[in-house]
Amino acid sequence: MIRNTRAFLITGLLALPVAALLCLIFSQGMGRVWPAMVHLTLFGWITAMILTVNYHTMPVFSGRDFPYPWLIWVHWAVWATGVTLVTTGLLFGHDATVTVGLELELTAALVFIANTLLLFRCGPRRAHRPPAPPIVGQAQVDRVGTQATRGAGTTLPLSLVILLAVRLGWIGGAWVLPAEHLATLGWLMLMVVGVAYHVLPRFSGHGTRGLRWARVQVCFHFVALVLMVLSLGFGWTRAFACGGLLMTVALALFAWTIWPALHASDLRHADTHFVPIAPAPLPIQAARAGTHRDGSWHVQQ
Repeated sequence: MIRNTRAFLITGLLALPVAALLCLIFSQGMGRVWPAMVHLTLFGWITAMILTVNYHTMPVFSGRDFPYPWLIWVHWAVWATGVTLVTTGLLFGHDATVTVGLELELTAALVFIANTLLLFRCGPRRAHRPPAPPIVGQAQVDRVGTQATRGAGTTLPLSLVILLAVRLGWIGGAWVLPAEHLATLGWLMLMVVGVAYHVLPRFSGHGTRGLRWARVQVCFHFVALVLMVLSLGFGWTRAFACGGLLMTVALALFAWTIWPALHASDLRHADTHFVPIAPAPLPIQAARAGTHRDGSWHVQQ
């Protein structure tokens, strides 16, 4: 992991105990720390982990390098400063500090989008591209996963725009909760969905349930997300209930779609045998022998 990516990881690991401490303070009756704790958790700790995974894996899957590594440092500096200002401002009630911090976080989100576009459009190609997994239809499932991650990248700045608009008085305070739902079920959950469709089949050696299931799942997720965010903002109670039900179906479909890859991963580890060689007390793993007929790896003694 390169240094600029490691910076996001370290910052996220620092944000986690601070968020946990704020949660502990909240449990003691200090209700005013709740907004700061939620923001630090979503846009600090969780966002840092997402950005770490993206900056670390996107060059691997694309076979390209980021053309401007210094721009990742810019992203980290602007993002970390923004999260710090918003969290501090929410804790001490400084509206101007919160506004400036949200503007910086929005700028950082746009820099992340720019870094991603630059990687795929003008990033220098690596000498050796990673081979495609020998799984039928995985390339099409990868495209669905890319649609999910693109959607996630769009919802991050959109949620920050809504929060900033609330702070500036352009819209009412009722839109804070929709913004947080957009960050949680959009930025976080869509990124999980997209990364899972890319990574799990390659890790387990076994595909998902297929393209149709992945398409339906992502479609349901997008529709449910839009319905929930709008209904929360405008106070449409019944529409929100429908959106919540549809989101439940979408998440259940996600689990159903990726289950073959997860199950194959469990079988792969369960099928690993260890051969003791005297007099050494430690087991030595046998060499990998090949694959099962269903495409998952197996190990023989």
